Amino acid sequence: MAEDKRFLLAKLAIEQGDRFQAKDKLSELLKEDQNNVEYWLLMSTVVDSKKERVFCLKKVIAVDPGNQEARLGLILFGALDPGTVQPAEIRKRDWSKELKDIRKKDKPKKERKRSRYNYKQLLPLLSGGVIIIVVLYFSGLLFPGRRSIFSPRLTITPITWTPLVDPGFIAQLTGTPNPILLTPIGRVLQNPYTPTPAYVLTPHPRYGTYQTALVAYQQGEFETMLTYMRLTEDQLETPDIVYLVGEALRNLGRFNEALEQFERALFLDPSFAPAYYGRVLISQVVNPENDIKQELDQALILDPAFGQVYIERSKYYLDRGKFQLAYKDATQAVNYLPESHLAHLYQGWALLELNDYNGAARAIETALKLDVNYVPSYLVAGRVNLETGQADIALEMLTKYDVYVPEKTWEFYYSLGKAYYLTGSDLDQAEHLLNQAVSLGGSNSSLYQIRALVYQGLGEHEKAVTEAIYARMADRNDFNVTLFLGKILYDSSQFSLGLVYLNISEHQTQNEANLAEVYYWRALTLENLDRGEEAVLNWQYLMNLPLEYVPDDWEITAAEKLLPTATPSLTPSPSPTSTPTITPTETSTPTATTTPTATTTPTETSTPTDTTTPTATQTLAVTATQTPSPSPTSTP
Repeated sequence: MAEDKRFLLAKLAIEQGDRFQAKDKLSELLKEDQNNVEYWLLMSTVVDSKKERVFCLKKVIAVDPGNQEARLGLILFGALDPGTVQPAEIRKRDWSKELKDIRKKDKPKKERKRSRYNYKQLLPLLSGGVIIIVVLYFSGLLFPGRRSIFSPRLTITPITWTPLVDPGFIAQLTGTPNPILLTPIGRVLQNPYTPTPAYVLTPHPRYGTYQTALVAYQQGEFETMLTYMRLTEDQLETPDIVYLVGEALRNLGRFNEALEQFERALFLDPSFAPAYYGRVLISQVVNPENDIKQELDQALILDPAFGQVYIERSKYYLDRGKFQLAYKDATQAVNYLPESHLAHLYQGWALLELNDYNGAARAIETALKLDVNYVPSYLVAGRVNLETGQADIALEMLTKYDVYVPEKTWEFYYSLGKAYYLTGSDLDQAEHLLNQAVSLGGSNSSLYQIRALVYQGLGEHEKAVTEAIYARMADRNDFNVTLFLGKILYDSSQFSLGLVYLNISEHQTQNEANLAEVYYWRALTLENLDRGEEAVLNWQYLMNLPLEYVPDDWEITAAEKLLPTATPSLTPSPSPTSTPTITPTETSTPTATTTPTATTTPTETSTPTDTTTPTATQTLAVTATQTPSPSPTSTP
C-alpha cells in the first residue's frame, strides 16, 4: 500500500528543517489514524518539549509494546527503567572431596596370551617381499600398461577456452514459444552455435581414446567423453586427464564426483591452475553463497594468461556492483579469448553500468555475433538499446529474452516497462511491468522516475508526484533526480513546492548545461507565481550562458520574454508612446535599437504568449546524459 502523500511531504519538510509544516501534516494524519506507529514516531522528532516526546513514544508502546525504537527513546528520556542484568551463577568446586575421589579408577591389567609362533623371525622376509613388489610396480614391469617413474614426464600446455555452459545460466534453449516468437531462438537467428575447445590439450599421440574423448567434448556428448576419458586415465594418470574427467562429470551434473577429480588433479600437481577453476564452478553450484575470489586469484597467480578465470572473476565483480573491476577483468578476458562471447558480454555489461553506452553497444554487438543463441546477452542488449535511444530494438530483444527465462529479476521488468513507455505502445502494460519490478525489490531512482512519467501519461498527476518523491528519497544528491521532482511538481501545478526543489537543484549542478535547465524551468515557475521580475532575471541568466549549452527553442523563448514592452500593461495600448523606437502605427520609425526582434515595427502585442509554457502533454526529461527538454522521448 502506497504511503499517504501528506506523510511523504512531512518527511520532506523535516529534511528541509521545516518542523512546523511537518507537525501540521502529521497532526492531520493522526486525527485520521491514532494507531499508526510511524506517525507517532515521526511526531516525536518534531514536537517542542520533552514531555510531548515522551507522550508520543508512549503512544507507540501502547500500540506496539515490542517497538525497540520507542523503548530506547523512553529510556534515554528517563521515562522507562532499562532493568538490571542478572549475573550468571559461578559454580565452585567442592573442596571437601579428595582428589582421588574424582579420578578414574585404574583398570586391572589383563594377562596377554603368548603365541606359540615367533613372528619376529618372519619380519625381515616379509619386508623384503614388499620392497620387491613396490619396485616392480613403479618400474612398469608388474603392469605393462602403466608408465614407469623413470620415463620422462609429459609437459602440460594450457590453452584457454570458452565453456559450453556458463555456471550461472543453462545455455540449452528451451521454452514454450509465444505469439511474438513462434520458434526456438536458435532457428529464428542465422548464426549457428559454435562448439568450444577444452582448456587442456596435452598431446597424447599414442592414445586414440584421448582424441576420441576430446571430439565428444566438442560435440557436447559428455557420456561418451567420460567413457573414453576413463579408459585414457587407466592408461595414463596425469593432472590434465583427471581434470577433463572431472569436467565431463560436472557437465553431467555429478558434482561430488567431479569435485573428487579436481582434488585428485591438485594432488598430482598442486600448481595445476585449471583444478582451482573447476573447484570454483562446483562451489557455485553447491552453495552460491561461497566466496570464490580466493580460488580465482590463486588460479591467476599460477596461470596469469588463464582467460576463463578472468571471465569468471568479472562476473563475480558484476554481481557485487564493482563495475570498474569487472570491466578490467573482462578486458583481460577479451585480450586472451577474443572469440569468447562471455568476455564481450561481461565487458558490455560493465560499460553499461559505467554509463559508457557507445562502448557497451559495440561489446554486446560482438557478443551476439560470436554466439547468437546465448539468451542472457539479450537482456544486456535490450538495456543498452534503451540507453542509446533505440526503444523498438530494445523491446524486440527483451521480448526474446522473456520467452526462455522463467524467473526474471526486477531489472528485466523495469527495462521492459521502460521500453513499452518509450515506444508508446501500451502505457497500461508499462505500468503493470514497473509495478512488478517494485514488488521484486526494485528501488532504483530511475525506476521511480519512469513510473512517474507513465502515470503522467495516464493523466494521474498525484501518483506521478508521489513517484518523483520516491525517486528523490532514493538518491537525494543527484542533480537530475532533484530537477525531475521540480518539473513534475510544475506540471501538476504545485509551483511553490516545485520552486523549492528547483532552487535545491541549482546547488547540485555540475556544468553550464545543468544551470541552463535550472534557469529555464525556474523562470517558467516564477511566471506562474506572478513573480515577473525574478522570472526576467532567470531568463537573463539563461541568455548569458554560452550558447552551446542553451537549446535553440529555449534561446528563442528567453529572447521573446526579454523583449521591451511598449506599455507596462500586458495588452497593447492603442495610444502612441514616447519611446521613439516603437510606435503604435503601422509606419516604422527608422532608428538604431538593440531590440532582439526581426522587424522594426511592433506587432499587435509585445508580451510573451502562453505558447511558451509547457502543456500538460509534454513529458519531462530525466536522462542524465542529455539535456532535458519538454520532449516525450527523454528518459532516465
